Amino acid sequence: MSPPQLALLLVCVACLAAGQLLFKLSARTLQAATGPADLLRLLTEPAFLLALVVYGGTTLLWVWILRKVPLTVAYPFVALSFVLVPLAGWALLGERVAWNYWAGIALIVAGIWVTSV
Repeated sequence: MSPPQLALLLVCVACLAAGQLLFKLSARTLQAATGPADLLRLLTEPAFLLALVVYGGTTLLWVWILRKVPLTVAYPFVALSFVLVPLAGWALLGERVAWNYWAGIALIVAGIWVTSV
């Protein structure tokens, strides 16, 4: 895999993580939701709309990447989102990350390294 392809993969993963954080911020606005009608508020929630745009753009980027990078090479990098999302949740949203999750993150990173060598 070339450096530009790797860079695009990392951008794709970062966008996946950003989308998840935006979805979480959207969910926070629905804390007091009592029924399905409250879900319609999501359609006017800027964070939710931005998350949809980010995910849509990320999907297009993913298809672009797959033109040149085999799925067996590219897909393990998607697992980096399982690293970035909890780290961002911890750093930006104050969420707790237990020690066993940190161990899991280390295993994920090791797995990506093993599959991409």
